[in-house]
Amino acid sequence: MPSGKKHIRYRPVKNRKKTPAGGLRYGPVFTGCPAVELAVERLYQADDAGREERFWGLVKALNYAMQVQTRVLVPVQLTPEGSQSQFSWASDPIPPEKARGLALWTLSTPKGYKMLAAFTRPEEADASPSTLGLPMAELPLQQVMEQALEREDLTGMVLNPWGRSATLDKGLLRGLLYAHGPDDAPGEAEARQGRQLAGQGRWEEAASLFAASAAKGCPEGMRRLAGCCDTGRGVARDRRRAMALWRKAAADGDVLAQVAIGDRYAAGTSRTPGDPGKALMAYRKARAMAETEMDITTWPVICLRMAWAEARATDSEQAVRLLAEAAHGLHILAREEDDGVVGQELAHAVAGLTEYAKAVYAGAENLQELLKKLAAQLNTESLQFN
Repeated sequence: MPSGKKHIRYRPVKNRKKTPAGGLRYGPVFTGCPAVELAVERLYQADDAGREERFWGLVKALNYAMQVQTRVLVPVQLTPEGSQSQFSWASDPIPPEKARGLALWTLSTPKGYKMLAAFTRPEEADASPSTLGLPMAELPLQQVMEQALEREDLTGMVLNPWGRSATLDKGLLRGLLYAHGPDDAPGEAEARQGRQLAGQGRWEEAASLFAASAAKGCPEGMRRLAGCCDTGRGVARDRRRAMALWRKAAADGDVLAQVAIGDRYAAGTSRTPGDPGKALMAYRKARAMAETEMDITTWPVICLRMAWAEARATDSEQAVRLLAEAAHGLHILAREEDDGVVGQELAHAVAGLTEYAKAVYAGAENLQELLKKLAAQLNTESLQFN
């Protein structure tokens, strides 16, 4: 017989079905913050002699994270007592637009310091009873840095305090948020002007500027001139000269020149077949070069190459995470400056995500909706699929 009591439906915690539409986005819930996590890991692995170099690598990784508008998980204090629930919010955080005005939870250290805590992955947020069960908001890293700097009662902020952490005091935050870029090195102005002309299809003028830049020893000028020689745009086609210029630029530290060498090995020529092994070794060398010089112009390209050349055959989940980061960064870069090459790279990343979605979510009810969203990434303002 009916008891007369109203049936109560409790919120499921562990068995919530994950929808494909939310599974491929760049952010802490899916990809984490790979660049920052890698830089922190390298800092902890450094010996005393290399610690200063690794520290500056962390600074560059944080700058890159702001370039690509990285988001982090930040605990929220909804009540003065900071009461916690019995389930984790970290995998289903409050979106930024709904988190405005909420008070952020602060971490007090034994020395009396107070800091904002931010986490790069859900498992990092749930690693301690202090934050397990606290409501979490997904906020831009730069916004959290700014709030930590503005509040007089805080010493700074800390990333992933329960594991291998990075503490950012106000001096470092101020430097990251307000530092200006370095002045142009010899040849960089010519390379920049050449990029603009190349974007307009004025290749002869662009190649002339790239040659002038290369003559001043600018690695980007060498790489750009090599691209003209390889394709015959603006100059006579000369693939041997192109390879020589790429090698010289790579030796001078140009990451994308090293990527171009890998691309040449991968594609081969009419006389020489492609060599995937040599291509992979070239991409790995480019990744090692880029790990300490992270930048939005290089790291997304590295992610894309490693996804296609290595991870796709060994770890499909890692491959799609790399593709998501590549697509996100390339999309932002394409909005700022696109000479045609960035758009092609972005299309390859989106195609990779589409291929993965078709394989993993075959038969899902909203597969077509997901694929439409993926295809629209070339024209929309964000890669946050939700």
